[in-house]
Amino acid sequence: MTTTSKEYAEALFELAAGEQVLEETSDGLVTVISALKQTPEYRQLLSSAAVGKAARIEALEKAFRGKIPDVLLGVLRMMVSRGHVNALDGMAREFDELSRQYRGESVAMVTSAVPLKEAEAVAIRAELERRFARKIILRCELDPGLIGGVRVEIEGRVIDGSIRNKLEQIKDVMNG
Repeated sequence: MTTTSKEYAEALFELAAGEQVLEETSDGLVTVISALKQTPEYRQLLSSAAVGKAARIEALEKAFRGKIPDVLLGVLRMMVSRGHVNALDGMAREFDELSRQYRGESVAMVTSAVPLKEAEAVAIRAELERRFARKIILRCELDPGLIGGVRVEIEGRVIDGSIRNKLEQIKDVMNG
């Protein structure tokens, strides 16, 4: 995360919270990032120093006016005019994190060797919500190297209940 991304995210968050359009702004960021991923040449146009500032801003306005909140469009205009379009992805991640904190939510990255059954995901979420006293959003990913069990990363902490980790602990005890 760059300082630039963080500064834009904080400014956007303050503006969106002040106008009570956090959810709409979050949705707008998804729309913009999706459009830029689908058309990389559009991202290049918006970030190209060879294209005049006014033309880049006009292209931005034409694509997104009325489709995203005005606070987001204003921040995007500033990013385009200052040549900071490449900070957009980091800004969106940071904005998402600020919004979750504001709503009292945390994201838990749950890594497992096999896909979790719905009941397992529900149980993990319930236990994490009990432990952290907040709403938890699970993001699940697979890592066959874990052999079994799960590894959870949340708020800078790691809860490693994987079989691989347990085997490594046993190995350390035996070699120690």
